[in-house]
Amino acid sequence: MGWLVDTDLLSERARKRPDPRVLEWLEAHAGDVYTSSHAIGEIQAGIAFLPDGAKKRALQSWLSRLMDAMEGRVLNFNTSVATVWGRQEAEFKRKGCPMPMPDSFIAATARRHNLTLVTRNVADYTRPGLKVLNPVADDPSPSSSSSPAPAPKP
Repeated sequence: MGWLVDTDLLSERARKRPDPRVLEWLEAHAGDVYTSSHAIGEIQAGIAFLPDGAKKRALQSWLSRLMDAMEGRVLNFNTSVATVWGRQEAEFKRKGCPMPMPDSFIAATARRHNLTLVTRNVADYTRPGLKVLNPVADDPSPSSSSSPAPAPKP
Protein backbone atom coordinates (compact mmCIF):
# COMPACT_ATOMS: atom_id res chain seq x y z
CA MET A 1 0.00 0.00 0.00
CA GLY A 2 1.22 3.51 -0.73
CA TRP A 3 0.54 6.79 1.02
CA LEU A 4 0.37 10.37 -0.23
CA VAL A 5 1.22 12.65 2.69
CA ASP A 6 -0.56 16.00 2.82
CA THR A 7 1.14 19.27 3.70
CA ASP A 8 0.12 19.20 7.37
CA LEU A 9 1.93 15.93 8.04
CA LEU A 10 4.83 16.58 5.70
CA SER A 11 5.70 19.71 7.67
CA GLU A 12 5.35 18.06 11.09
CA ARG A 13 9.12 17.64 11.60
CA ALA A 14 9.62 21.39 11.19
CA ARG A 15 7.34 22.18 14.14
CA LYS A 16 8.77 23.26 17.49
CA ARG A 17 6.81 20.45 19.17
CA PRO A 18 6.06 17.77 16.58
CA ASP A 19 3.35 15.26 17.41
CA PRO A 20 5.19 12.01 18.27
CA ARG A 21 2.31 9.97 16.85
CA VAL A 22 2.80 11.59 13.44
CA LEU A 23 6.57 11.08 13.55
CA GLU A 24 6.07 7.44 14.55
CA TRP A 25 3.63 6.88 11.69
CA LEU A 26 5.96 8.54 9.17
CA GLU A 27 8.90 6.39 10.33
CA ALA A 28 6.84 3.19 10.20
CA HIS A 29 5.79 3.88 6.59
CA ALA A 30 8.91 5.67 5.33
CA GLY A 31 9.43 3.40 2.32
CA ASP A 32 5.86 3.82 1.06
CA VAL A 33 5.39 7.56 1.64
CA TYR A 34 4.97 9.97 -1.28
CA THR A 35 3.94 13.58 -1.45
CA SER A 36 2.80 15.96 -4.16
CA SER A 37 4.55 18.89 -5.76
CA HIS A 38 1.63 21.00 -4.52
CA ALA A 39 2.38 20.12 -0.89
CA ILE A 40 6.00 21.17 -1.46
CA GLY A 41 4.72 24.40 -3.01
CA GLU A 42 2.45 25.12 -0.05
CA ILE A 43 5.38 24.71 2.34
CA GLN A 44 7.62 26.89 0.15
CA ALA A 45 4.95 29.61 0.07
CA GLY A 46 4.76 29.59 3.86
CA ILE A 47 8.53 29.91 4.15
CA ALA A 48 8.71 32.65 1.51
CA PHE A 49 6.10 34.64 3.43
CA LEU A 50 8.30 34.80 6.55
CA PRO A 51 10.47 37.84 7.18
CA ASP A 52 14.16 37.36 6.44
CA GLY A 53 16.00 35.90 9.39
CA ALA A 54 17.25 32.78 11.11
CA LYS A 55 13.86 31.03 11.19
CA LYS A 56 13.34 31.51 7.46
CA ARG A 57 16.86 30.25 6.67
CA ALA A 58 16.43 27.23 8.95
CA LEU A 59 13.10 26.28 7.38
CA GLN A 60 14.46 26.74 3.86
CA SER A 61 17.38 24.46 4.74
CA TRP A 62 14.95 21.92 6.24
CA LEU A 63 12.83 21.98 3.08
CA SER A 64 15.89 21.40 0.90
CA ARG A 65 16.85 18.38 3.02
CA LEU A 66 13.27 17.11 2.89
CA MET A 67 13.20 17.32 -0.91
CA ASP A 68 16.52 15.46 -1.08
CA ALA A 69 15.15 12.76 1.23
CA MET A 70 11.94 12.51 -0.84
CA GLU A 71 13.78 12.31 -4.17
CA GLY A 72 11.75 10.18 -6.56
CA ARG A 73 8.72 10.31 -4.25
CA VAL A 74 7.44 13.82 -4.99
CA LEU A 75 4.66 13.30 -7.52
CA ASN A 76 4.18 16.08 -10.04
CA PHE A 77 0.98 17.53 -11.43
CA ASN A 78 1.40 16.28 -15.00
CA THR A 79 -1.06 15.57 -17.80
CA SER A 80 -2.19 12.23 -16.37
CA VAL A 81 -2.95 13.86 -13.00
CA ALA A 82 -4.57 16.80 -14.80
CA THR A 83 -6.92 14.39 -16.58
CA VAL A 84 -7.91 12.81 -13.26
CA TRP A 85 -8.31 16.28 -11.75
CA GLY A 86 -10.63 17.46 -14.53
CA ARG A 87 -12.89 14.43 -14.18
CA GLN A 88 -12.77 14.70 -10.40
CA GLU A 89 -13.74 18.40 -10.50
CA ALA A 90 -16.77 17.64 -12.64
CA GLU A 91 -17.75 14.70 -10.43
CA PHE A 92 -17.47 16.66 -7.19
CA LYS A 93 -19.34 19.68 -8.58
CA ARG A 94 -22.15 17.47 -9.92
CA LYS A 95 -22.47 15.87 -6.48
CA GLY A 96 -22.46 19.25 -4.74
CA CYS A 97 -19.13 18.81 -2.97
CA PRO A 98 -16.54 20.97 -4.75
CA MET A 99 -13.05 21.14 -3.30
CA PRO A 100 -10.65 24.10 -2.99
CA MET A 101 -8.03 24.13 -5.76
CA PRO A 102 -4.85 23.16 -3.83
CA ASP A 103 -6.65 20.33 -2.03
CA SER A 104 -8.21 19.12 -5.27
CA PHE A 105 -4.77 18.94 -6.94
CA ILE A 106 -3.44 16.87 -4.03
CA ALA A 107 -6.53 14.63 -4.10
CA ALA A 108 -6.18 14.07 -7.86
CA THR A 109 -2.54 13.11 -7.39
CA ALA A 110 -3.54 10.51 -4.79
CA ARG A 111 -6.31 9.16 -7.01
CA ARG A 112 -4.10 9.01 -10.11
CA HIS A 113 -1.45 6.98 -8.30
CA ASN A 114 -3.96 4.89 -6.29
CA LEU A 115 -2.54 6.13 -3.00
CA THR A 116 -4.29 6.73 0.29
CA LEU A 117 -4.17 10.41 1.23
CA VAL A 118 -2.77 10.83 4.74
CA THR A 119 -3.79 13.98 6.60
CA ARG A 120 -5.20 15.23 9.87
CA ASN A 121 -7.54 17.41 7.80
CA VAL A 122 -9.82 14.53 6.87
CA ALA A 123 -12.88 16.78 6.58
CA ASP A 124 -11.15 18.72 3.78
CA TYR A 125 -10.83 15.55 1.70
CA THR A 126 -13.92 13.47 2.45
CA ARG A 127 -15.17 12.88 -1.08
CA PRO A 128 -16.49 9.92 -3.06
CA GLY A 129 -13.78 7.54 -4.25
CA LEU A 130 -10.93 9.14 -2.31
CA LYS A 131 -9.15 7.01 0.30
CA VAL A 132 -8.20 9.13 3.31
CA LEU A 133 -6.38 8.27 6.54
CA ASN A 134 -5.84 10.29 9.71
CA PRO A 135 -2.85 8.53 11.31
CA VAL A 136 -3.54 10.01 14.75
CA ALA A 137 -7.22 9.04 14.86
CA ASP A 138 -8.43 6.38 17.26
CA ASP A 139 -9.14 4.07 14.32
CA PRO A 140 -6.34 4.73 11.83
CA SER A 141 -7.78 2.58 9.06
CA PRO A 142 -8.21 4.23 5.65
CA SER A 143 -11.71 5.24 4.76
CA SER A 144 -13.24 5.82 1.39
CA SER A 145 -16.29 7.98 1.33
CA SER A 146 -19.20 6.63 -0.65
CA SER A 147 -21.39 9.67 -0.30
CA PRO A 148 -20.60 13.28 -1.03
CA ALA A 149 -19.41 15.52 1.74
CA PRO A 150 -21.29 18.74 2.30
CA ALA A 151 -19.94 21.68 0.35
CA PRO A 152 -17.36 23.66 2.32
CA LYS A 153 -18.69 26.85 3.88
CA PRO A 154 -17.39 30.06 2.25
